[in-house]
Amino acid sequence: MAAPLAVCTKEKQRAVIRFLWSEGVPGAGIHRRLSTQYGDSAVQRRNVYEWIEKFTSGRTNVTHEEGAGRPLTSTTDEKIQQAREMVRANRRVAIDEVACSLQISNGSAYQIIHNELGFHKVCARCVPREFTAEHKRKRVEIRQRLLDHYKNEGEEFLSSSHRR
Repeated sequence: MAAPLAVCTKEKQRAVIRFLWSEGVPGAGIHRRLSTQYGDSAVQRRNVYEWIEKFTSGRTNVTHEEGAGRPLTSTTDEKIQQAREMVRANRRVAIDEVACSLQISNGSAYQIIHNELGFHKVCARCVPREFTAEHKRKRVEIRQRLLDHYKNEGEEFLSSSHRR
């Protein structure tokens, strides 16, 4: 008896399904043989029957067809830019408002705001995850002023009587 294969691509398993189907092996037999050979890596029983149906309908290609499924219409560059403008205009804008305004689902609005734009909630405001160049410049200026004060005043700058 041959040794079981640990890993096999879906395309290779589909080719096996097509081959066994062409020899007249029923779907249950095909799935049993795949499970014996590939173990947990085998495609599910319903997938075996779906592919048998496709081959019966005349399909010969075992690779995944590009463009299958629902097209992505909610994460277009235009909608991402509109969402960016909405958040920049109102940091307290709700996901529901963005979704309603852009006519997309709440999940798509969340995905755009959090994953595409990199915003997240801090104290009920959407803020960028990373500082902008302006933020970084201001932080450097403030640090330099504080350092200059410390150089001029020494330990007195750090004393509690000097703080406001």
